[in-house]
Amino acid sequence: MKKILAACLLALAFVIPAPAGAQTVLFQAPPIIKAAVENNYEAMRSLLVKGTSANTADGNGKTPLIYAVAASNADMVRLLLENKANPNQADKSGNGALFWAAGQGDPVVIDLLIKGGARIDQENRQGATPLMEAARTGKLEAVQKLLAAGAKADQADFTGRNALDWAQDGRNQRVVAALRQAGAR
Repeated sequence: MKKILAACLLALAFVIPAPAGAQTVLFQAPPIIKAAVENNYEAMRSLLVKGTSANTADGNGKTPLIYAVAASNADMVRLLLENKANPNQADKSGNGALFWAAGQGDPVVIDLLIKGGARIDQENRQGATPLMEAARTGKLEAVQKLLAAGAKADQADFTGRNALDWAQDGRNQRVVAALRQAGAR
């Protein structure tokens, strides 16, 4: 039931109008995007075996890997990475898979992406990094994993705010403490 709810929420979340009125309409999406949105591992595996690119993107630039990360589907993330999915390919907002994983806070998915070559400090279009997203959403374990992997605690976005600023806004004292211990000011 939880997976069905997650798939429904994902489908709804990605049918939001994009700039210039474009929409991701599931029935018009490439089959590999449909498989990812529906969280359908077997369909994904079949498409990859047939040679479908793991780096196909929808109209919003979201890849199957980003959808799998957003669903916290570690098995599908692993499958996609094994089939040459680019962990640094970003959506139209500049968010790569690790940014999405940081917001979800799933430590297994974060580990898979880091081992798969995801850039720890990849910035989106606002200059925000995965560490900032983990701090903003209060995901302590994600913050700790990213710091252990070498994320820059003091890196600032384009407004001059760093992960510590985001954590303080969320009033998550454990995340604040972890960032301070890592040298964030």
